[in-house]
Amino acid sequence: MSKYNEIMEHIELTDEMRERILANVGAKQKRRRISRIISAGIAAAACAAIVLGSVTVMKNVGKPDKAPDKPTVTETQNTLPTIDATGTYGASQYSSAAELSEDFGIDIRDITKLPFEVKHTSYSILFDKFAELDYYGGEGEECCFRVGRDTEDITGEYDEFTTVENETLNGCEVTLKGYGDDYRLASWIRDGHFYSVSLSNGTDKDTMLEIAGEVMAV
Repeated sequence: MSKYNEIMEHIELTDEMRERILANVGAKQKRRRISRIISAGIAAAACAAIVLGSVTVMKNVGKPDKAPDKPTVTETQNTLPTIDATGTYGASQYSSAAELSEDFGIDIRDITKLPFEVKHTSYSILFDKFAELDYYGGEGEECCFRVGRDTEDITGEYDEFTTVENETLNGCEVTLKGYGDDYRLASWIRDGHFYSVSLSNGTDKDTMLEIAGEVMAV
């Protein structure tokens, strides 16, 4: 185990790997905690480094027959140590929106007007770039609310939506995306920060705008 930890301490996430992780923690892949997904990415990078360096480590870490072209991040039943709340590799976990807001420096409150009953909520800051609130329903419903430190797009959504519309709400131009009348994503820029709300199951246009409006009221 000491040999494994020694190797892990020298693994650093590249910009390319970080972008892969941002995409993988989009609204459609929220069934794992963010820390578990990032851990899986670090584990993939560790395996690649181990193979290229011909270093033998623990049997349960495993080693592929040949080094992959690029490390990839996948959902997995991760048994490796997960990232703690100290900010290792840029991830932090919080117990409430108030605690997250205090650390992030921006007033962020919970969304209460969701089209499903919330059973569980998680609060995170990733790479010190954006705050994320994830809401989970009892039947697989998911909502991801993100607030960026600047105006960079941090939605993590790269689908080719068939519906893309712009609406003005509370003085902000809101971009709505989805499939037909099934809206999945709302994003806008306000006071120098990028905001986004995504729904795994989608909803109607009025409900999506109502959710965005509640966030803007803060």
